Amino acid sequence: MFDNPNKQMFLYRNRKTDVWGKDSTALIEYEFDEYGFRKQNNYQKEPEHVFFGCSLLFGIGIEANNICTNNLNCWNFGLAGSYTEQEIIECYRRFTELQIKSNIIFVWRDFNLVPKHILDNQEVHHFLPKKSKPKNHTRMMENIDFDVSGTHWGIKTHGKFHKLLCSFLK
Repeated sequence: MFDNPNKQMFLYRNRKTDVWGKDSTALIEYEFDEYGFRKQNNYQKEPEHVFFGCSLLFGIGIEANNICTNNLNCWNFGLAGSYTEQEIIECYRRFTELQIKSNIIFVWRDFNLVPKHILDNQEVHHFLPKKSKPKNHTRMMENIDFDVSGTHWGIKTHGKFHKLLCSFLK
């Protein structure tokens, strides 16, 4: 496995907090694993799918069991709080060093900051905030509800995206 390149998240490894990123409501408990990612990945089982991306994947403002990647054979490396697209790419780079064969899916908040060689890589799939022509690019869906902080996808939107992922990944 690899350590989270985001220093803020890495400092919270093996800890819990009820305030993270744009969620200051103290209504959700965020638990971090030994590598500094939100605790939800079973590292004992090789994943069929691996997700990299933004705070939507992390699940800001919702309980971990409601995140869109739940019940998929996957690892979720969603970042949240103060992070950069470069840190998302660094997670991907570190994962590729593990040489685990998996479907790679990125979820981007701003793909204008993503290097062209990443977007052009036909071996990975990208969910983007706006329409893009390549076959391995899919436009993100719109919010249908909001999380407890009112800033991110809510439980219904995560559920709908989960259904989309299930049909997409078949």
